[in-house]
Amino acid sequence: MRVRDLPGWLDKQPVVTVRRDETASAAAQKMQAYQVGSLVVLDRKGRLAGILTERDLLMRVLVGNRDPARTSVAEVMTHPVICCGLDMSLPDVQQVMAGQSFRHVPVVEGEKVVGMVSVREVASCIADTERSSRELTIFALARLAESRDPETGLHLERVREYAGVLSQALATCKRFRDNIDEEFLALIRATSVLHDIGKVGIPDYILLKPDRLNREEFEIMKTHSIRGAETLETALHRFPDAKYLQMARDIAAYHHERYDGTGYPDGLAGDAIPLCARVFGLADVYDALASKRVYKEAFSHEVASNIILENDATHFDPDVVAAFSCCDGQFRAIHREFRRQADDEQPVAEDRASLPCPTS
Repeated sequence: MRVRDLPGWLDKQPVVTVRRDETASAAAQKMQAYQVGSLVVLDRKGRLAGILTERDLLMRVLVGNRDPARTSVAEVMTHPVICCGLDMSLPDVQQVMAGQSFRHVPVVEGEKVVGMVSVREVASCIADTERSSRELTIFALARLAESRDPETGLHLERVREYAGVLSQALATCKRFRDNIDEEFLALIRATSVLHDIGKVGIPDYILLKPDRLNREEFEIMKTHSIRGAETLETALHRFPDAKYLQMARDIAAYHHERYDGTGYPDGLAGDAIPLCARVFGLADVYDALASKRVYKEAFSHEVASNIILENDATHFDPDVVAAFSCCDGQFRAIHREFRRQADDEQPVAEDRASLPCPTS
């Protein structure tokens, strides 16, 4: 990504200029008036001559005990002249800023200063780009796993939306206020699509079976949670501080656990089940209920919601169910939005394992 691609950078960082022969006092007044930390210094012909920062004024005027009304900008401005062009890459701009300890750099087009970029703006945009690339990679991996069964992939989009709105509603609950922050909300949307990555290890005669699974087949199907967790755990050994891998592993491993301890693979109960898995588990079950399957038609939102409520404190965490009730309208809207597309989907075998009943 390049400087010209920064969203709204020209509006965010107005160019405020000062001449070399103006006083430090006048420069300080401009900084205060325009609420900026850096000024572009121009020579008598209007060309870029340097940058004047707040630090220049503080360290070279006030601390140096100089009279700001008698000290010119040329005497205290930052040297050398550092600027960047519209086509300069953001990592290069970031490197220039770091090398000179600059927080702002003017952007030039030819010899004309057309804007300013800040270190925070550049760093934020680079982080957003890296995050988008990571999420695209995660989704591609998830779709690769999904490509082995007949679904079009709308299941991934739906459960991601359900998990997102459910987490947002749960964030208002006092019990989880310290656990669900902006990072949690972003990660659960990004990583939830990997919940069934373990399906790549399930034989086709089970994964693609156009009918209910028998008991033996169902036991094999249940191993997808362990297989997925092991795959992501291997990646975690390489990148132990990657929070998105930690959450992806927990969701893949435990999204079929039940609050009363009757789920699989480990029979965890209550708070022993990671919060992200408790949240996603409900989202996954709702989607299984509200979608067409080989052995049933799609349930209405009302029927699916009632089944969720009936399994309060057995299959699901009561607080997660309460949050589900609070965002009922959002679930309904997402369900309606995808319903027309879902009518064209082919049902999948795995989702029958999500239904909240012992015989599923």
